[in-house]
Amino acid sequence: MDPNPGKPHTGSSKRRRSGASGRRKSRSKPPRHTTGTTSFTPPPPPSRSTIRFPNPKKERPVFKIFLCAFLGVFLLVLLGGSHNAVALGLALLLPGIALLLRPPVLGLGKLGDFAVLGLLVCLLLSFVPPFYSPAPDWRIDATEAFGIHLPLTLSVQPGVSFEAWTMAVAGFAWFYAALQWPVNFHGRRWLFFCLSLLLIGMAGAVVWGNLTGARYPGAEEATAFSFFPNRNQTANFLALGGVTTFAYAMEGFRSRSVLPLVGIPASALCLAGLVLGVSRAGVLLYFIGIGLWFLCSLRAHSLPRFFKIGFPIVVVAFSVVLSSNERTVRRIVSFATAESQLKDEFRVKIYKDTTGMVMDAPIGGFGLGTFPAVFPQYREVSANYQRVVHPESDLFWLAAEGGLLALGFLSLFVFSYARQCRGFTGGASSSYRVLALVAVSIFMIHSLIDVPGHRPGTVYFAILFAALALPGRTRPPIGLLPPIFWRVLGGLLFLIGSAWIVAGIFRLPWHSSLREVQFEESVRRHVDVADYEHARDAADDWIASRPLDWRAYFQRAQIVLAGSGNRSEAAADFRRARFVEPILGLVTYEEGRAWLPLAPARAVSAWRETLYREVDSIDRYYNRMLDLARKSPDTMERMARLSEIDPHFRRYFLCYLKEDALMRELGSELARDPGLRRFSRTQRTDIVKNWILRGDLDSAGDFLHEHGVALENTWWLQSLLHKGRADFKEAVDTIRGHIEVPAIPEIRLDEAVLTRLMRAYAVAPKDIMKGTALLHIYVDRGEYGKALTILDRLLESHKPPLYLFYWRAECLYRVEEYIESWYTFETYLKKLWEE
Repeated sequence: MDPNPGKPHTGSSKRRRSGASGRRKSRSKPPRHTTGTTSFTPPPPPSRSTIRFPNPKKERPVFKIFLCAFLGVFLLVLLGGSHNAVALGLALLLPGIALLLRPPVLGLGKLGDFAVLGLLVCLLLSFVPPFYSPAPDWRIDATEAFGIHLPLTLSVQPGVSFEAWTMAVAGFAWFYAALQWPVNFHGRRWLFFCLSLLLIGMAGAVVWGNLTGARYPGAEEATAFSFFPNRNQTANFLALGGVTTFAYAMEGFRSRSVLPLVGIPASALCLAGLVLGVSRAGVLLYFIGIGLWFLCSLRAHSLPRFFKIGFPIVVVAFSVVLSSNERTVRRIVSFATAESQLKDEFRVKIYKDTTGMVMDAPIGGFGLGTFPAVFPQYREVSANYQRVVHPESDLFWLAAEGGLLALGFLSLFVFSYARQCRGFTGGASSSYRVLALVAVSIFMIHSLIDVPGHRPGTVYFAILFAALALPGRTRPPIGLLPPIFWRVLGGLLFLIGSAWIVAGIFRLPWHSSLREVQFEESVRRHVDVADYEHARDAADDWIASRPLDWRAYFQRAQIVLAGSGNRSEAAADFRRARFVEPILGLVTYEEGRAWLPLAPARAVSAWRETLYREVDSIDRYYNRMLDLARKSPDTMERMARLSEIDPHFRRYFLCYLKEDALMRELGSELARDPGLRRFSRTQRTDIVKNWILRGDLDSAGDFLHEHGVALENTWWLQSLLHKGRADFKEAVDTIRGHIEVPAIPEIRLDEAVLTRLMRAYAVAPKDIMKGTALLHIYVDRGEYGKALTILDRLLESHKPPLYLFYWRAECLYRVEEYIESWYTFETYLKKLWEE
């Protein structure tokens, strides 16, 4: 082949001309024999001209802009995803720069662009007075009954709603910017190669963090190593990355290329991070994504034969291994068949309460960013001690804050996007578009049961895949907005994002999250120096910014009590705090603590409300109340009357008291109910037990004699009674007569073996097997002193067998050590009942 096909060759041209002239002369004199089969005419001379094949120039990979975008998203994830002003500022800065450098000229067509504009306009409805729908009942009560000043807009926090709306604009701007970036077939290959390397680093950090128990800065409260405060967002990030890198590696097998094989360790590390992070949803999304990719690839006929056969075999083998584990099968079957378990799921309960919230503002919603503030007014089915900040679903969240109209425009946008994805199995880049589309699909599936769509770190990641999933540049121009609009929008996002980043670095109040922190710090700082006037001003600013934050009203009430001492004004703020947070018992418990030094009656009244609210442990909170109240006889008297609201609290109160206070309350209780019949059998037994331990023994003995059949383990109470009277032998005899004797494991030995055993035990005195063998021999022989020596040594071992405690108590009884025998029996019974 000619290395220079474009250069002319003069000699060859002359030869061609000469050969042509000769052929023309030979044709002028035809031969005698014209039949081809009998002609002896020599063949024409072969041509010496060079045969040239086209040498196509290899396509240059185009992907660098997308790679820079992925690097920006990874930086966003490393900054916490969206939970600080710096990360939020970066989430505005990225699309702002993209719009300034390359204003969009391509979109999703008129239908898709109209859906985006309609959605953003619907999200602005919360900034106007709610003239189009009646005000909810709680809003009327807040203003008329409690004097809470709410803004005229439907959103109770317009500033927060504007920030959230700006984030929504930035998200769609990021999508439209990504539609403009060029990428070709070779560029996609190199892009996913670089993405695999980045995911190896990120997933490797997650695996390392979970193995070492480390926590990422800013996400220390997460239950596993996570770049986000909520580990489910990291699981979403790893699931998307794991699926795409797995499909990228399989593309290497299909095309017999070595480069994509880097996806194997990347996908394996993502899966390991999901497993070690104990993310069941993440692991499920990972395998769902692989299954979707497999089905799409089958349709595209792009899988190698060994994988088409091997993948089902692996699935069958995995199923067989799973089914061979009986315990796992029981758990799966019980989860799949237990309808009540599904109904009791906290997530489903939140969906039910959120539905009620949506129905109160179905058109425009309550405003972006207001769900945590408004949702307490609708908590009924999902009421518990945990604060709810989102409804466990992006769709429910959008419906609650943006209204059903916004949800309809979002559905129209998704439909328009799906239309543009038609034909994703055709073309040279079809395999890469398939894996990108699968990543978008599992992100949308996760959005149904979680909130990855409200975290820029995860949603920006998915948006890049959404742009990569679209076919070639055959989409119509956007048409609706000129380039100058996009540049202005990019400039605004750049300026706001830069301001938020500066605010996050230098702690300036240019973002609502920073203002809230500064309000709290300002209140605390002024209270510490007894500057109650400025503390009150800071609390007022806090309330003006977040009028449904119970902590702001609580702080102002405390400031009023410490400053002017105006109890009625403080009580009004405490009532407001109760109203805006009607579920959490922490609100009224802290109110009681604030009232206790000044007005015990108000304190006990607040604590009464706590007993009807949601707390993590009602017994622990009630015990704290009693610890605080016992310093004042008047408060304890009020707590005594409070305990009568329910037998549970009355039993707890009687078990808390001792001596004269106990006998006084027991006397009033017995006067109303001599047999304590309003208590359950267990509650009654606990009261009598405390009566024996801390009260009058004679009256306790009389009650035990008359009503012992209505108690649990009467023999144990009798033993406690004998012990209280210092009659330990009778107490031990009572126990020995009512418990089963545990056997000592027997080992038959001859004298020679016994001698060797005694020597071996002397070397290892905590050996349970050798010591038990000797114990059995000594107990049979009645040598209780030697048995006690062995028992004392064996009980020093880690987790000694339960029978050792019994036999130590029995041996002590046999050597007439009744006091120590009783306490050992007590230890034995406690451990026995705990099992």
